[in-house]
Amino acid sequence: MKKLLSLTLVASAGIAASLGAVAATESCQPVGKPQIAQLFDRWNDALQSGDPHLVAANYAPVSVLLPTLSNEPRVSVEAKLDYFEHFLEKHPVGHVDFRQIQIGCNTAIDTGLYTFNFGDGSSVKARYTYTYQWNGEGWLITSHHSSALPEPI
Repeated sequence: MKKLLSLTLVASAGIAASLGAVAATESCQPVGKPQIAQLFDRWNDALQSGDPHLVAANYAPVSVLLPTLSNEPRVSVEAKLDYFEHFLEKHPVGHVDFRQIQIGCNTAIDTGLYTFNFGDGSSVKARYTYTYQWNGEGWLITSHHSSALPEPI
């Protein structure tokens, strides 16, 4: 647990530093909540493609994925690809049930609850947080945390 917490704190500090550096050196990219909400749709559409490379392309080179169905933090592109190769075998389709979006200068946070339905008829309800950063060309995920809801609904 200490290793995971340490990794999370180090990654968070690095992301915060890089976000601050981008915000300090570039003008703020105009964006609204609907555009940030569409970033989930872009990610979910990539899931529907069945191609883990398309899903991983949504993440910044320096980013952290703390996935719902794995205990392992996914920091490298290879680790994210490994996770999505297995996750996509389940044929997931995500749906946002509740969200709150916050927008900063070249950063955004989308936090809420979503449900994934799988090809075998099962589903999982989870909470999520996506942080995004504008890289000068587009919005990429810098951190993505997802965890199953601890209490039945």
